Amino acid sequence: MAPYRNVVVGTDGSPTATAAVTAAAELASASGARLTVVTAFAPHPAQTARAMEEAPEEIKWRITESGQADEKAGEACRLARELGVKDVRARSEPGDPAEALIGVAEDTGGDVIVVGSKGMTGAARFVLGSVPNKVSHHAPCDVLIVNTVH
Repeated sequence: MAPYRNVVVGTDGSPTATAAVTAAAELASASGARLTVVTAFAPHPAQTARAMEEAPEEIKWRITESGQADEKAGEACRLARELGVKDVRARSEPGDPAEALIGVAEDTGGDVIVVGSKGMTGAARFVLGSVPNKVSHHAPCDVLIVNTVH
């Protein structure tokens, strides 16, 4: 198997997403690959501060505005550079995080998508789905699911 040339990773700025970014950066650095960091945001940021306070952790990304998404992607890019990745790019995409990751992988010729395992536990994952579950079933490339729940 040839080394990866383009690693795609998603982040929402959470500690578990940072663990996935760290794993993706280590993989990209070891392979000399480009790292594309993706952050999804709600396309209609008309949400209120109260909605943000009351929202469950799993859906807070939907309330995040594009500027905040850019900031979170930028933080992940800085971390990746600290871990030795030379070519790091950020993308903020409106909509569903799994669809954003898959779309960016398709757009950039991603060889592998790295996602954290958060959201893959409990019975709700079968009913509601999760980012790692959706990505693993629909990705146009390899998928690395990093155990981010310890």
